[in-house]
Amino acid sequence: MSFIVSTDTSCDIFRDELKARRIEYRPLVYTIDDVAYFDEFTKDEDYKGFYDLIRAGKMPTTSQINVAEHEEYFASLCDKYDEDIIHLTLSSGLSSTYESACKAAETVNAKYGKRVYVVDSLGATVVQRIVVDEAERLRDQGATAAEAAEKLPEFIKHVSVWFMPTDLMHLRRGGRVSGASAVIGTALNIKPILNINKNGGLSVVAKKIGVSKGMSYMCDRFKEYLSPCTTNARVYIPSADSEYADEMKSRLKEICPEADVCVGWVGPVIGAHTGVNMVGVCLLSDKERI
Repeated sequence: MSFIVSTDTSCDIFRDELKARRIEYRPLVYTIDDVAYFDEFTKDEDYKGFYDLIRAGKMPTTSQINVAEHEEYFASLCDKYDEDIIHLTLSSGLSSTYESACKAAETVNAKYGKRVYVVDSLGATVVQRIVVDEAERLRDQGATAAEAAEKLPEFIKHVSVWFMPTDLMHLRRGGRVSGASAVIGTALNIKPILNINKNGGLSVVAKKIGVSKGMSYMCDRFKEYLSPCTTNARVYIPSADSEYADEMKSRLKEICPEADVCVGWVGPVIGAHTGVNMVGVCLLSDKERI
């Protein structure tokens, strides 16, 4: 291998698949009822079980990987491999994980005389998954870690996502919207549409009445961003165990039958914040995200 691909588990690729693809990973952590769990999901049932707990009223929280934990992880990779390492993180706009990884890499690089390159995915879940796929492609084509670290940020600019949380009361319980907004929004059937913007943070880009109009809005964005490169990559439907995922997939296939559209899990790192039934669309485009 020209370099080692590494990521945190916000990418939501089954962990067995990561191992089969020779991709190293550091699990993130979520907490339910004061018990911390590593995000080590390997099958559909793991994700479904997590969302069943939310349906039963549990309110998960998440925590970040600190500098010391990153140092330990990077040092273990340096001991295991001779190759340089590209490590892809959850967006710096959503978490301090990237910042702590960069600080840890400085220490490990000074100690080992080799390079750990930390790359900010400026995304999460299926966005990060697409970035991991690209890093793997560069690795398999023989690029150096330095070359990949230079190319990936430009690639990341072209991965866009829009998504629609449907449970405003879950957002209220998590303190992400006010009680009044959640009650009024639920009564009026308002569904916010968010994207991960060019800085890796969240932006509310629209508010629609009802799930159907929300999906129509995201389909319009899909048509707007549809490019030749879109059909050469996989289009993902991010799904928080959503009952709307199959319909969203069907709508996109009607727009672009040749597109490879796949439903992708949204794991606990993001699902703890969105709640059940969140659905969206994520694609690679010639257009840059805004």
